[in-house]
Amino acid sequence: MENGHTSFGAAAGLATLSAVMMAAAMPGIDVPLVGWVALVPLLFALFTVDARRVYPVSVVFGVLFSAIVHRWYPDVVSPIWGYVLIVGVGMFYASVLRLGLWLTHRVPAPLAIVALPVTWAAIEFLKYIAPEIEDWWFVMLPASQWRFPPALQVLSVTGFPGLSVMILLVNLGLAALLINLSGRKGFASTRAALLAMTAPLAIILAGYAIIPAPHDTFKVAVVTDMIGQDPEIQAMGEDAGVLVESPELSQRIFDADAGLTRSVADQSPAFVVWPENEFTDIDNAAMMDQLKALAAETHSYITADTTWNAPTGLHDTAVLITPDGAEAIRRAKINIVPGEVKAGFSKGPLEFPVYDSPYGKVGVAVCWDVHRLWIMRELARSGAQIILLPMDNDFNGTTAFPPFHSANAVFRAVENRLTFGLGTVSGASMVIDPYGRITAEAPINQRGVVLGETFVVQADTIYQRFGDWFGWLLVTLFAAMLLISLRFNRSGLG
Repeated sequence: MENGHTSFGAAAGLATLSAVMMAAAMPGIDVPLVGWVALVPLLFALFTVDARRVYPVSVVFGVLFSAIVHRWYPDVVSPIWGYVLIVGVGMFYASVLRLGLWLTHRVPAPLAIVALPVTWAAIEFLKYIAPEIEDWWFVMLPASQWRFPPALQVLSVTGFPGLSVMILLVNLGLAALLINLSGRKGFASTRAALLAMTAPLAIILAGYAIIPAPHDTFKVAVVTDMIGQDPEIQAMGEDAGVLVESPELSQRIFDADAGLTRSVADQSPAFVVWPENEFTDIDNAAMMDQLKALAAETHSYITADTTWNAPTGLHDTAVLITPDGAEAIRRAKINIVPGEVKAGFSKGPLEFPVYDSPYGKVGVAVCWDVHRLWIMRELARSGAQIILLPMDNDFNGTTAFPPFHSANAVFRAVENRLTFGLGTVSGASMVIDPYGRITAEAPINQRGVVLGETFVVQADTIYQRFGDWFGWLLVTLFAAMLLISLRFNRSGLG
């Protein structure tokens, strides 16, 4: 204790504890309930340390948290730039925390408890949708809850920013209670702290109540083919998983996925989803005939990933083949990445076809499409109830990235009440029901196929109808708080 303040050493220790706890709640470690208390040590430290040390303490938290949750950056970009990004992102988190605390001390007392949640959630939302960075900086606080469906149900109303606010309110409420109990001057009254926690806890209880038992279920099989780490495939000299032109390589990839498909045919999956491996040109009649014959042989709908030389350009394209061997849908990937642009691919047209199967209305997408909030929303608005999505998440064999990648599909499922089947190159292949429950999950870096049961619902969620209304509301509130702060300084702090 220094002049009534928490010492810097103690504050840094509390920040470290919070970074480790919050990281433990995130995908890959997955202890979601820890996320509701993980920030309490940090917040206690920030509100009781000397004002000059708020930012340094925030940096301790931000950089350590970033180092754990973004540990896949060096595999995705490069070792040097990966570590630079980790530190830069950590400094960004620290700046958001500092800004939130600054506003807390400058707005009228009734707003103090919500200043930091609004600041964090508004900036996090803008970061998620910002051009250029939206595809590589999609780690967000709500990802800590991707395996806790009761908390996820708020997404059908607010989208992910609503869950950010909930998590921060509970952590802030607990921190305020501890500060008040310690006899120090708190930033919020005990009554305000209790009220701040009441709404999130009530929403979680409501989440338990609204999740139904599965009904009218069907099976989805999702394939992990590991072509990116298969030495025989890689030895064939092409960049499998980006653009396949060799007939021999196309056949090798087809045989791998077809073998996995046949291995579960006796379990009668309604749908089979292959990974994003661009195994052939969609106009290659010989290869496509084999795929159609396989669908007829296994009596399953099969979604595979192909290339398509369309009038609009070369596209990474998902195709749905019916059990009678017909092509039902082809849809080009809209959200392409720089490596695909370099390989000659173009963004697909803004089209969202849906096929009416006996199990529900089906839409298809490809990999990075799942990170665009509006793409999945438009598929749902077009009537889709089932999304079959080939995915490539193999970045140098990292085990840290795939869970974050697949977590986004869990969020899109709840936002729009969609069933998802994710077939992946290197794992975390999943079947997800419309309430965010994962009913099948494949291990990472292990070739295989898993089946999960799921169902469809007729849903028109508030989020699906009105989109990111809550995120933009938070941005508006944040801007209003900044304006208020110029006129009002409750604590006298600068």
